[in-house]
This record gives sequence, structure tokens and C-alpha cells, in this order.
Amino acid sequence: MGAEAKTGDPEMSPTRKKKSRKYMLVQAFLCVLCTVVGAFYPTLLDWSKTAMEREVTLEGTKEARSYPFSPVSVVLVNDALQLSLALLAVSLKLKLSAIFSDKALVLKMLPLGLIYAVGELLTLRSVQKGSGPVYVVIANMKLVVAAVMSRLFFGKSRSLPVLHWMELVFISMLAAFYTLAEAGNMGSQWRWEGAWAALAKSSLVAFSSVFCEHTYKSNSFLVVLALQAFWGLVTMLLLVSGAWLGANSSGFLGRVALELRDEEGSWAFFQGGPAELLCDSPEHLSCLKQLAAGVSCVCVTSRGWDSYTLLAVFADLSNAVSSALVFRRLSAVAKYVCRASSAVPMYIFYCAVGRAVWDIKVFSIVLLLCAQIGAFTMQRHKAESEKEDKEWAEEYAMMTKDLPKKSA
Repeated sequence: MGAEAKTGDPEMSPTRKKKSRKYMLVQAFLCVLCTVVGAFYPTLLDWSKTAMEREVTLEGTKEARSYPFSPVSVVLVNDALQLSLALLAVSLKLKLSAIFSDKALVLKMLPLGLIYAVGELLTLRSVQKGSGPVYVVIANMKLVVAAVMSRLFFGKSRSLPVLHWMELVFISMLAAFYTLAEAGNMGSQWRWEGAWAALAKSSLVAFSSVFCEHTYKSNSFLVVLALQAFWGLVTMLLLVSGAWLGANSSGFLGRVALELRDEEGSWAFFQGGPAELLCDSPEHLSCLKQLAAGVSCVCVTSRGWDSYTLLAVFADLSNAVSSALVFRRLSAVAKYVCRASSAVPMYIFYCAVGRAVWDIKVFSIVLLLCAQIGAFTMQRHKAESEKEDKEWAEEYAMMTKDLPKKSA
């Protein structure tokens, strides 16, 4: 009886069955929540595009939805809110002094906070110039980018079988096919800048997962989140300060400075918006009167925060909080598969409300992409588990081979 208890009964005990069933239910609930959040986040960003950007030429007028607000202002507010929540969590679970107790960790989190802030800006830019589904589909390219980075920087130790490389190529092709199909469906509203911004965001995420994952896993989760939010906020404050000092420049900082001004050109955080002229401004009306061949007049219908801007703030904040609270408990494989699956309900929703045109070919591409990502993730997880078991068995054999054997 004792020996059977040690080796394990062929049938699982009722208590163990109950715990296993509870674990599966929790994982299923978190997976659904993960999928909903993955679709919810970019959708709300898309719905906050309440302004219209118009480009008028002699050939006609092109219109596209646009944010009325400055993305920099939204990211700055979000980082401040995230830091406040992180400080509250640390004060309840630990002590506020724990955040800066490890000086090395504080410095390690500086580049990660910068990457996080830039990633938020790229997400907003991607949805602004593209759409929610395009962002979600292209974001899955982080699988491919991470695999290439690992192989280039770590050599053969991170090499993949040929079959897995072929799967990654197939994933890239599906993402490209979907992007091209979406470009055709959106017509004049399509901006390639949105696709490139999504690819840049996925590359940053891949970089973090390849080079910085150990920093997140080997330190206090709450402290890491607080430091990430802190350095993200510092990054945005420095960006705004640089825009203030470089207001007259013609580069990136000059454009940010224009987005943080109101209609009269005065500095205004909540009244700022796209750098283009307002459509009813005297300057734009003057441009229309002088319109000539090869010249275009670009304007936006509104500037400044409105009630829908709060959707963007809520979407970004809820995405950050859910990532911290929910995804921490969800297994790594389930997390990625469930998040990638968010493209399916999002595409259906966009078609249902008229934001996208139903196309069975495009929907088939989305289903194939999600299925391929799921298969690849499961295969990689299985291969890594088998590798760990093999390494453990070899290490155990090396440790026990020289031990004296007990006499019979």
C-alpha cells in the first residue's frame, strides 16, 4: 500500500482531480479574457479616431479617420496612471523603498522603460495610420523576429529545425497576404505607415523577450512593473521637454511640438492634436484658393481631447493592468496562443459594424494564421520541455554514476 502511494495510483485521487479541474477552468477563463483583451485594446484605439483627415488635390479629395488628440499626451497620461497603480501595489505588498533598493535593477530597467514608452507610441501610430486588425495580425510577427534575433546573436544554441523555419516563413506570408488584402479593402484610407509601425512594435517586443526576459523573471514582479512605468514616464517627460526646446525644428521633435499646441499656436496639453491645419481655418481656406497641379492641402476636422479619447486611455491602461494581473497566471504557451486568436473575433466584429468588408478569403487567412501560430507555439514548447528533461536526466546521471552502489 505504501509503495503504491509513493509511486502513484493509476487513477487520480478525487482531491487531485478537483484541483486539476479547477486549474483547467482558471486557465480557460484566463484564455478567454486574454483573447478579449487582445481584441478590445486596438479596437478601442480605433474607435477613438473621431477626426477626419482630408487631403484635397485637383484630382479630388481623400479622407481617412484620424485621432483628434496627440498620441504623446495619451501615452504620458497612461504612464502616469500606470506608475500610480504600480506604486500602490508595491506599498500594499512590499515597501516603497524596495523599488530603488537594488541600484543595478534600477539601471537595467531604464532601457526597458524606454522601449515600453516607445512601444506605446508605435501602437497608437499603427492603429492611427492603419486599423486594429492590421495591428493585431502584424504584431504576431514578433515570433519570426525573435527567432531570427536568437539565431543571429546566440548562434547554433538557439537554432530551429528546418520545419519550424518553414512554419515561420508561412506565418510571415499569411501576415503579408492579410496586410495586402486589408490595404485593398481600406482604399484611400490605407497608410503603409501603420503596417511599418506595427512591425516596429513587434520587433521591440521580440527584442525584450530575447534579451531581457531574465530581468522580468529573476526579480520582484511588482518592483519591475513599477520601475518600467517610472522610466516610461521619464522617457515621455524628456520627449515633451525636448519638443519644447526644439519647437522650431523641422524634425520629429518639431512635429511633436506642433501636436501639443492649440488652434492659436499656444502650448496646450489637452487641446493639442494632429499637426495639420484645421479644415475651417483661414490658412487651409487660403490653401484651397491657391490649389494648383501637384499641390495638396491637408487638414483635420477637429483637434484636442474629446470623450472618445478616454477610450484610448482606458484601453491602454486596461491592457497594461490585465497583462500584469492575468497573464502572470496564464501559462506562456496559452498566453501567446490566446492572444494571437484575438484576430478572429476582431475581424468578425469589424465586419459586423461596417468597419471592414467581409471576405471569406481574408477570413480564411486569419484562421490559418491563428492555427499556424498555435501549432508552432505548442511544438516549440514541447521541444523545449523535452530538451530540459534530457538535460536534467544527463545531469542526474553524471551526479549519480560515481555514488557507491548499495549491496543487495
